[in-house]
Amino acid sequence: MTNFRLPSSPFFEKWVYERDIKPPDFESLPAVPFIQDPLITFQDGQPHAVTAAEWPQRRREIANLVETWLLGHAPPPPGNVRAVLESTTRDAGHDVWHIQLAFGPDHRARLGCTLYLPNGERPAPVVLCNSTYFFPWAKEPLEKGFALCIYNAKDFNDESTAYQDLFGDYDWSSFRRRGWSASRAIDWLETLDFIDRSKICIMGHSRSAKQAMAGAAFDERICAIVASSPGSGGSMPYRYCDHGTFGESLELLTRHFPDWVLPSSRYFSGQENRLPADMHFIYALIAPRPVLMCTGINDNVESTWTVEQVYKTIQPVYALLGQPENIALLYRPGKHGTEEATHHAYCEFLLTATGIEGGSVAEKFPFTPYHVWDYAAWSAKHAPQRDVGEMPELTLSDPTLADGGERLTKAQWPDRHEEIREQIRWLLGDGPEYQPLPVEFGVGESEETSKLLERDWSDVARMERCRFGMEINGNLYYPPTASPDDGKKMPAIIWLSPFCTATGYTRSYRDPQFALGFSVLNDPQAYSKAYRAGRTLYKNVMDDKSAADGFVTFAFDPIGTGARQEERREFYARYPEWSLMGKMVLDARHALNALEQRPEIDADNVYLVGYAMGGMTALLTAAIDERVAGVVSVAGFTPFRTDTDAAGTGGVRRYSHLYGWLPRLGEFVGAESRIPVDFNEIIACIAPRLAIVMAPKGDWHATHADIVDAVNAASQAYALMDAEPKLKLLNPDDWNRFTAGMQMQVITWLNSYL
Repeated sequence: MTNFRLPSSPFFEKWVYERDIKPPDFESLPAVPFIQDPLITFQDGQPHAVTAAEWPQRRREIANLVETWLLGHAPPPPGNVRAVLESTTRDAGHDVWHIQLAFGPDHRARLGCTLYLPNGERPAPVVLCNSTYFFPWAKEPLEKGFALCIYNAKDFNDESTAYQDLFGDYDWSSFRRRGWSASRAIDWLETLDFIDRSKICIMGHSRSAKQAMAGAAFDERICAIVASSPGSGGSMPYRYCDHGTFGESLELLTRHFPDWVLPSSRYFSGQENRLPADMHFIYALIAPRPVLMCTGINDNVESTWTVEQVYKTIQPVYALLGQPENIALLYRPGKHGTEEATHHAYCEFLLTATGIEGGSVAEKFPFTPYHVWDYAAWSAKHAPQRDVGEMPELTLSDPTLADGGERLTKAQWPDRHEEIREQIRWLLGDGPEYQPLPVEFGVGESEETSKLLERDWSDVARMERCRFGMEINGNLYYPPTASPDDGKKMPAIIWLSPFCTATGYTRSYRDPQFALGFSVLNDPQAYSKAYRAGRTLYKNVMDDKSAADGFVTFAFDPIGTGARQEERREFYARYPEWSLMGKMVLDARHALNALEQRPEIDADNVYLVGYAMGGMTALLTAAIDERVAGVVSVAGFTPFRTDTDAAGTGGVRRYSHLYGWLPRLGEFVGAESRIPVDFNEIIACIAPRLAIVMAPKGDWHATHADIVDAVNAASQAYALMDAEPKLKLLNPDDWNRFTAGMQMQVITWLNSYL
């Protein structure tokens, strides 16, 4: 296993040097591609389902894993918290106490608290938060009889930073310390006779939600929590928010905010599947106490798909403990911020969680997923169409060889070519047949939606909206050299993006150096601007000076992402025999049709460029549609037939059981060698057109040696067609990400074939 050089992080480098912390022995850690089930342990190498009686011991094991690998260890409660009332004021109709807590060795640790006293019946419930930012959230709970306690453990006013030296050599992260600070506030609140000790709640948003979760996980006196968009390090397990989803990856998180979580977790950047624990375990520690998970539908620090996976993984813990109604997931409209309606929902949760109002949390906030998928239920209704046991075992062999071993001729290849395409069509499922559909230019995505999805491209020379295919909105971006009146035809690229639910084809989260869609940033101004805004494929393609006239770039959201999440919800109810990947391929073909309608586009020079999920879409589309002039697939696949459960990648099971992209692969789990079509044949179908496969050597989602074998086998088809130079395998010494350097390589190769 390769340990790749991480981008520089001075804090991390200093931290591991001073503590002499070495990288883990990754080879000794099992590769676990899916988030771990908290209710499964292994005894004598066999999986064991945890019982309710065994849960206390299992909970202690999970707590140790979280401290060891994710958040760090904290000292025990000091047991000597004392409070000094420094002043009183009146605010928002409430008496307000300004308190200074002192505790720890010689009472040298300090924590300022502001307590808004309740006006209603006493003893009163109380809600804690770590910032005055959340006062608008607390106004309604205050009116409904809650007390509000604000403790000073937030950015720019974090008194817990001093605890590192006061309490000894603990490896606690900022969020572990801040959550521990909430517990010291609770130590004091419990001494107040007008506070109901059984109704102590905590809430937070974004980074404050992360520390609230850490506090609730390790302090069972907290009876309920609002976890509002905690993002990476909270509701987003690192396995499911890497660069391949345009998410706030572990590498990004620990580079930009190196002390938020345990700094040594940075070693797992690009090797997240080796982490012995992941962030969803924090919710398991909170169970069975009421929790409201909340995310914005287009929140760029979270993913609706990932949050739903966490909910579905943790809900059984609540069920085991007899409180299945105590966990809820609430979606709010928009991005990362919150609004008044959401604040009201948080108040309703607090009232319900504390028993002040009747009903249950789950009843008040029913689970309404966008990414509806249950492979077992699908399979029961749509039985396998083939007797897998009777199908031949296959390898990543030369697709140009006949059954008898002799090589096909050019004249024989078209029949073999069509056989492969028929298998691809079977794999994609039975959906609407491709046919050209009307295209409308000048209509499509609204300005409001563009802003919501972070598509502020005010510096683009020309952009045109369109509606194509099955009522899909797309955007065409033109290079600065393009002139609508010069009569020149321009090459075009269709950008097929990763699985980024928040913003679709737009790179959604901060990263000034890496994986900003497909956008080499050459100048400081663009570099700075991209830090917060993100960029996508067309930006670099348009600005590339080595292209005589540049490319037009066409981009649209894949189903289930950006503005198309609602479409995902009913997909399999409408098309039970089809597949999401089949839909993505059809959309790409309709995009080709849309470009054919533009007189300025050179229809003979339209290329597909895809990353991660989009990389697979690009290959499958090019294999069955001859109009594609060339294809670039970045971290887009690993061969199916060798992608077993033992591979550590998630196997083909991830495409059928987890994502629901290709359900028909599910019947081959455990019999992968019998899958009737694989990427050696899929790539061969693209010959003699341009095909660039970029396969990072350290991509844990793939087995690199198998990709090499598949491409080498496919190269025989290119040789047969006298087109060997048009198949290129690039092997960056990196993990699954699309860096500026990788992007530049792709542009160079595309330009060389124009």
